Amino acid sequence: MSQALSDSSLVAALQAEVNANYLIFGTTALTAYEYVITIKQEVNMVWRRKWILTTWIFMANRYLLIGNMLLAVIPTTSKLS
Repeated sequence: MSQALSDSSLVAALQAEVNANYLIFGTTALTAYEYVITIKQEVNMVWRRKWILTTWIFMANRYLLIGNMLLAVIPTTSKLS
């Protein structure tokens, strides 16, 4: 009986890990897609204007999100090899 409980808990833990990986990769793909489709607008509206506080906040928000996504994916992909 304890072996059956152990097996079922192992399967549940593995399923939770797979679901977490799907969530991380899906979020990363969505972030990358959003960045690619809006880069032209960003260059025209942000990079060519005077840098004020709101510009700095926008850039920090945008690029810290990308950095956070990369840090979330790197440990996951290193487990795969």
